[in-house]
Amino acid sequence: MESEIIERTLSGGEKLRVQTVRFDSFNDMGFMRPPFEKEAFEKLCTLYREFTVPSYSFAFGTLVHFYVPEDVEIPDIDGEQPFGRIYDPTVRCNALFRTHARLRGGKIVFDNERTERLFSSLEKRGCVHVCRGRRNSLSFLPVAKGMGFISRTRKDARLKVNGGFFVMDLFDLGSVYDRVSGPIGLCVKDGRILEPPLFDREVLMVKNGTVSVGHTSLGEIGILIDGTVYRGGVNARILSRPRCRRSPKGGTDIVVIGRRVIACRRGGECDIPSSGFVIHLDSEVTVSDPGVSYSGLEDVSFAIQGGNSAVRDGNPTEGFESPFYDFRQFWKVSFPPSMYPLDYVKDRAPRIVLGADRDGRPMLLWFEGAAKFGHDPKKDSVGASLSEAARIAAELGMYNGVHLDGGGSAQIMVNGTRRLKISDRNKDDFSENERAVPMGLYVI
Repeated sequence: MESEIIERTLSGGEKLRVQTVRFDSFNDMGFMRPPFEKEAFEKLCTLYREFTVPSYSFAFGTLVHFYVPEDVEIPDIDGEQPFGRIYDPTVRCNALFRTHARLRGGKIVFDNERTERLFSSLEKRGCVHVCRGRRNSLSFLPVAKGMGFISRTRKDARLKVNGGFFVMDLFDLGSVYDRVSGPIGLCVKDGRILEPPLFDREVLMVKNGTVSVGHTSLGEIGILIDGTVYRGGVNARILSRPRCRRSPKGGTDIVVIGRRVIACRRGGECDIPSSGFVIHLDSEVTVSDPGVSYSGLEDVSFAIQGGNSAVRDGNPTEGFESPFYDFRQFWKVSFPPSMYPLDYVKDRAPRIVLGADRDGRPMLLWFEGAAKFGHDPKKDSVGASLSEAARIAAELGMYNGVHLDGGGSAQIMVNGTRRLKISDRNKDDFSENERAVPMGLYVI
């Protein structure tokens, strides 16, 4: 494995530091899921309290982050309407809070005693965090138990890097079924689909030894639930954002996020989750086992669906090739990540690009970005725009590559050491503040 730090001067004279890593084969790269830690929840809340809400207070009202420990009993929702039978305890809790909580005089009040007791018990255990913007609104942000720190995971790995995008922002939570956490987009290892494709975003794929950037959709795979394989256009309609916000009336909707059925709802008119999809059936169906598996990409040895492509066939990508939601166009159907930089050429941020050179040898690039607190423009790296990252990646020899999750998530560790600095910082002393993520990549 080879790694070096390169310093560039950008067009305006700003500094940019880039770490490059090269290793032998994508066969050596795997996906990891960091274990949940309460500290991960607390750091997410701190980020909202100290940076996100103060920076955009006009866009936020009262925000309630919460998570549900495994030993907490969630009351059943009376009947199946309006959300159907919910299999996920965090989502069931979210449905109760959304149904029975109101904001009155700046205070959160409940019209249901059981739900109020549940909220109070979570609050006493430190599982609830409230922060307030300027709007007179109340929003719940459920945090799934899938957030952890890659620095503390796979300590035997020679290389660790954060992976694809995940639900994090309020704008990403398009339905009651959505939760903070959960990787978004296709992940394949040795022919096994670990996460399904979403939103028609570009995919870095290794197939029969060839590395390419292309597209894979939900319509190309089989979805196995309770012994039945569902295929779009064959025995089911597969509905996802941004094509639709809600399913049609009638039949049964099976709500899927990742590898789990989240809910099953009869009658149709179901909100489509931002981070998953709905299987719409004309007949009435019940789900006994919420586990989901996928088939159809058995000849793919590795694949990851990230953000926009950076380089395709040796050419830097010159604009958005993948669809992204512009949160300023609030009338459109939302889908994450909503806070992706909107100006392809000008908006600079930390970046991670994964790809391969012309011979198919893997390459990773980390473009160090500006710190959220304590940034010194005379000495510190400013990050790169998507255009700059694409051009530099091509100059360094990348032939095909895609953007992984950048921003505060961006980090690479080689032999347990992080050489560049992450942009999330502690407000008091500007020290690094690692952001929890639901998925990373590693090489042993």
